[in-house]
Amino acid sequence: MTNKQIGKVISQIGSLLILQGENTFKTRAYANAARRVETLSEPVADMVNEDRLGKVPGMGASMVRHITELVRDGQSSYHQTLVQEVPAGLQEMLTISGLGARKIRTIYDHLDIDTVGELEYACRENRLVKLDGFGAKTQERVLKGIDLIKRSRGFHLPDRALKEAKSLADDLLRHPDVWRAEVAGDVRRRMEVIREADLVVGHPDAEGIKPILHRFGEVQEQDGPDVTVVGPSGLPVRVHCVPDETFAVTLYHWTGSEGHRTRIARHADDRGFTITDRHVIHDRAVIPCPDESVIYDLLGLQFIPPELREGGEEVAMAAENRLPKLPTKADILGVIHNHTTYSDGMHSLRVMAEGARARGYGYIAVCDHSRTAAYAQGLSIERVMEQQEEIDRLNAGYDDFRILKGIESDILPDGSLDYPDEVLASFDLVVASVHSMFNMSEADMTERMVKAIRNPHTTILGHPTGRLLLARDGYPVDVARLIDEAVAHDVAVEVNANPHRLDLDWRHLDYGMTRGARFSIGPDAHHVNELDYVEFGLSMVRKGGVTPDRLLNSLTAEELIRLKTGSLSTAAS
Repeated sequence: MTNKQIGKVISQIGSLLILQGENTFKTRAYANAARRVETLSEPVADMVNEDRLGKVPGMGASMVRHITELVRDGQSSYHQTLVQEVPAGLQEMLTISGLGARKIRTIYDHLDIDTVGELEYACRENRLVKLDGFGAKTQERVLKGIDLIKRSRGFHLPDRALKEAKSLADDLLRHPDVWRAEVAGDVRRRMEVIREADLVVGHPDAEGIKPILHRFGEVQEQDGPDVTVVGPSGLPVRVHCVPDETFAVTLYHWTGSEGHRTRIARHADDRGFTITDRHVIHDRAVIPCPDESVIYDLLGLQFIPPELREGGEEVAMAAENRLPKLPTKADILGVIHNHTTYSDGMHSLRVMAEGARARGYGYIAVCDHSRTAAYAQGLSIERVMEQQEEIDRLNAGYDDFRILKGIESDILPDGSLDYPDEVLASFDLVVASVHSMFNMSEADMTERMVKAIRNPHTTILGHPTGRLLLARDGYPVDVARLIDEAVAHDVAVEVNANPHRLDLDWRHLDYGMTRGARFSIGPDAHHVNELDYVEFGLSMVRKGGVTPDRLLNSLTAEELIRLKTGSLSTAAS
């Protein structure tokens, strides 16, 4: 386990103890230990293996035992016991933004509430307002948090959904009679959250693959050739079993949204075609369709990539040959916005650089946290200089790769960036992001971010709405104004590729394209394997209709560096 993962479990133990009514001295010990573990400059596993953890200030014998168990077993028996003992409803309340364990304990003690449903009712009855330490604003935030929980139930993040669906597809392809299996539905369209997945399988007999489905998860229902199985994470996967001759049409049918299929059906009807979930029919004859492109060709349409099949204007645009040329992995020359052990990343500069190089990129832009982000070991000015010197040394050893000197600078509450101008000028690029004070009004937050965009050192506006999918709504901000200001000041807007963020939302990208905005795919990688998050950012920009010429990642390292002295338009020319 990583330091961050261990710290999270220790912090959870502290929260569970608060919910049990333990004394403050004991609960604070766990909170302090969690912070110490997360801010250690070396892996806690190494300290455990070398019997040095007990020398860290504040690490008592019991805490060392808990952490040692986490390192060696990947779990804590004490943590598991507490999870069993504390009411599940109180634990669910911990997921409500702005409602900490102590406030939850107060609600439990004074209102005898131990479920989210009861809490919502109490808020509607204005009962929280009367509790010490609460008030109308707290009650309003709690209601918003409960609404988010209700909206998030049953949804899954795209990386986990894709991994699980592909895993089942791979298992099915090992069956000797299955010749094809492809993911469809929301997963193939690369939606940002997934309620259920679809899988089209080239095997007409659902009974023949049932043993594989039972090994994968719980088989819930069967409707003719369609079977629903619930995977390990709780993701429902609808498996559509079809013969080879109908595979492409079925894949088309279960990929597009209902809106897309409706528009295609109308377009087809105007041309004398009927499309079912299995066949394309013309003049009462079934037309062979060996792949999806044939369907669109028959209808006189450009092939519509899966990401665009949402029921908007894509059919009309395809009919007029106006679909945008979407970027592919080959267009991504470099990976921008990554963290190292200088701040809260898990791997060194060298490891992150070699990871990017091994993936075929020509450069990596390292953007560790700035000094205000103390929780993430943000870089002091001295550490900035130290990192830049190491980057120079590493770059001297490359002739086919480059490390760019970047920073993820906090946008402070007044809109200023986190270093004086002379320090900001030393970076090759600056990602400006909000990490605090999310509760500002829309007007104030917008002005705060506009000021940062107007700073001449800002290259990219990072994760512009601050959302965490299925966990936290974005802060209120005028996105259209941010895009307009970014265009006016040659600042790119990030599409943060971390599956927990995927921010900016793809629905805003079309507006950006019409205004001439530039975008940057940033994996926000804190681990070398998270460099692969670029895939999800690429899916989002494709979904939003962004073209390769509008991506900073399609620039060379030299062109990116020119952004500090020139402009985006100059660099792109």
